[in-house]
Amino acid sequence: MKAEDYLQRAYRSIYENDFAQALSWFERALDVQPDHADIHYRYSITCARSGQLDKALQHARLAAALEPAQDEYKLHYDRLQSMELTQMARRQLEKAGNKRKSAAEPAARMLKRAVELDPLSLDAQVWLAIAYGELECYELALQVVRDASALPLDAGAAGQLKEMEQRLKHQIKQSS
Repeated sequence: MKAEDYLQRAYRSIYENDFAQALSWFERALDVQPDHADIHYRYSITCARSGQLDKALQHARLAAALEPAQDEYKLHYDRLQSMELTQMARRQLEKAGNKRKSAAEPAARMLKRAVELDPLSLDAQVWLAIAYGELECYELALQVVRDASALPLDAGAAGQLKEMEQRLKHQIKQSS
């Protein structure tokens, strides 16, 4: 069978919400055409949607390397790297317990990079604001919250950011 046939089956599986089967079809297509950037890219998207970030990153990196002129592949890879950095920083902050302030500096560096890679990542921006708050850099945290508030948001997220903004304003007043 040709790679195109496997791809059609993968798309059909996605349409039927059978992502495990779609991944299997993408893998077969890659067996036939291992250097096909677009197959790696589409496989990466499906891996990411299936919660397989490591595999998604691997194939996004391959797609971007195979077709460096394809901006779409690079943007996808950047977005996945941002997700990975955000997850790492979040875990670092959550596991730090009462040593959260010492964990906040390296977490803030990771999160700052995550925001650079994907400026539309609300998750990265919120965690960056939290890290800045732990470092008692309330003005920076407030600016990040305001930047995040400028993104397209649902009502729940907008409300949470507003609450976060109010808490930071209060902390700024208290520290003055």
